[in-house]
Amino acid sequence: MSIYNVTVTKIKIQNKIKISAKISADNSEFWVSVPEKYEQWLTDLSDPWLNILAFPMMKIGGRFNINGAVSQSLIDNIEMFSAIWSIWCPEQYKPIKIVPEKIVSIVRTPDENKLISAFSGGLDAAYTAYKYKNNLNGVRKYDLDAAVMIHGADIPLAETQQFNDAFKYAKNMTDDLKIELIPAQTNYREYSDNWSFEFGSVISGVLSLFSKKYAAGAASDDSVHHFETPWGMNPISDWYLKSDVFNFISDGHNHSRTERAQFVSKWQACLDNLRDCWRNEDKSKNCGKCEKCVRTKLNFMAVGVNHLPTMPNDLTKEELHRKDLIQMNLNVIYFEEILKFAKQNNSLPKYWYQQLDDCIKVWKQSRNKKRHGHSFWWHVRHFKF
Repeated sequence: MSIYNVTVTKIKIQNKIKISAKISADNSEFWVSVPEKYEQWLTDLSDPWLNILAFPMMKIGGRFNINGAVSQSLIDNIEMFSAIWSIWCPEQYKPIKIVPEKIVSIVRTPDENKLISAFSGGLDAAYTAYKYKNNLNGVRKYDLDAAVMIHGADIPLAETQQFNDAFKYAKNMTDDLKIELIPAQTNYREYSDNWSFEFGSVISGVLSLFSKKYAAGAASDDSVHHFETPWGMNPISDWYLKSDVFNFISDGHNHSRTERAQFVSKWQACLDNLRDCWRNEDKSKNCGKCEKCVRTKLNFMAVGVNHLPTMPNDLTKEELHRKDLIQMNLNVIYFEEILKFAKQNNSLPKYWYQQLDDCIKVWKQSRNKKRHGHSFWWHVRHFKF
């Protein structure tokens, strides 16, 4: 078994705390930075880097010696995480073994109900924040008072102004809920091979950086509604991104995306500031034309919101029928879910039922033809998010 080192360091630079991890196999150096004012919230453990570096390490395979202390429960979980993904994608990923400088047992925060969430400013993140802040979870109540927005995730690091604008819109939403929004930065995507697989482990790792104050972190996932397609967040491997130190909550498996829109449909701050688009050239704004923008308009139309202030226009027939709208079968499943919800709740005008039904039939025929000769997983692996 090949042996490599992961060296974690922390420095202060320009009013920020920058935590880095370097993998000796290829000298790749990943970093996350947060404003210096949050230094007291940051863990002294190396745990977050097992999550953040899970996929880069799996791509290499072998044993990784980690400097610093790591919790035994996370070692066990990340090794199982790598075993699962190496079965799903054996040509891309290999199992890994973690050997830290020091192993620690449970190190809980004083308040195990303290929760921090990931917040992009989109529908899924808004749903999670609104649900927990208003104690609508129905299972366990958490005290959610902070969220993290990651620059370098959907908005490239080079686009500083776009992130600042997007952060402003997102903060309008979190301020309305009395949640502190923390800006974080990472260079992870400079090394990313397949962000659509990797984003869940990275988000969970960034949230767990704050485990000195928070016992749990939540991020929204809806893959359970199309689970023939394991994604960067899913109800199987997400389970292994948690530890006895920090509980990562893969949130929202009991609600479809349209049901999530229903949760926030009366929350005006959300409607006024929602940003779900990642295709637009200016990623601080919705383009209104891409698959996700069209789908988001329909999500809200199905719950009685026919106009979203942050969309350039309301939904048109031409947008829905655009030939290049659907890029993969996963997208079709989302639209089927909207149609099912609308029929069950009689919540769309008859015109849109027919339009959506016709489009789904055409999309299915078209995608089946395009998939001929390739497995489903081929299409997932070659889709770039």
